[in-house]
Amino acid sequence: MTAISPSNPAPLLSAALREQVRRLERAHTAQRAGRSAVPLGIPEIDALLPEGGLLTGALHEIEAGPTPSGRIAPHDGAALGFAAHMLGRFETGTILWCRQPPVGIDALPYAPALSAWFDPARLLMVTARREEHLFWAMEEGLRTPGIAAVLGETRATDPTAGRRLSLAAEKSGVPALLLRAHPAPPQSICTTRWRVTSAPSPEVPGIEMLGAARWQVELRRNRFGLPSVEEMPAWLLEWNDETHHLAVVPQARDGSSGAIRRERLAG
Repeated sequence: MTAISPSNPAPLLSAALREQVRRLERAHTAQRAGRSAVPLGIPEIDALLPEGGLLTGALHEIEAGPTPSGRIAPHDGAALGFAAHMLGRFETGTILWCRQPPVGIDALPYAPALSAWFDPARLLMVTARREEHLFWAMEEGLRTPGIAAVLGETRATDPTAGRRLSLAAEKSGVPALLLRAHPAPPQSICTTRWRVTSAPSPEVPGIEMLGAARWQVELRRNRFGLPSVEEMPAWLLEWNDETHHLAVVPQARDGSSGAIRRERLAG
């Protein structure tokens, strides 16, 4: 075993070099795949993503985190809102939204709410009776000219479907998003994975009303960017109804760091 000491910095230098090589390899892989990046518009997050944004031609997953009671809702508003924010960053073309409604729930996403992120006239909804039909529709959408992005709401944990979507997205250059009510399978090869949960709104002094919507967002996988998998950054985000922008809540307003380092979790 080689000891680490001020007089023997070789192990530290070796670790730093390995990390630098890893970053260069990932950046080269992303460029070779012909992917571009679209900023999320949140500088603290974009700084960690490859090329400063969300890669097109890639698969991205958004997980709905547990509610305060510990239950995972089939349609979490925070996760859906974050997915809509991502979709809105792809500004040109049709947005294909594929879904399999839970049993007894046939309601469509609320168009006036979605208009905060993108023009609902761009939206093409596909309802599938079975999961395999949903994934088929997503793959066909990724191959269709004029599609800006494809989103699928799924409860499936089949890693094969995710690999097929990732390959189809890479070939077409169109981003694919999976909105999950349950954690993704360990074999998933998505480019990014996010866990999004609702957070308490701030109190408005002297006004008996809810403050701005807040979400807790964890970056649980970042295949081509930073940080390394041992680090798991999280942010408290707040939605501004006037500017229609998400922003990290400053430390002075919530009493904690804007980017929270959490212990590594499975998944």
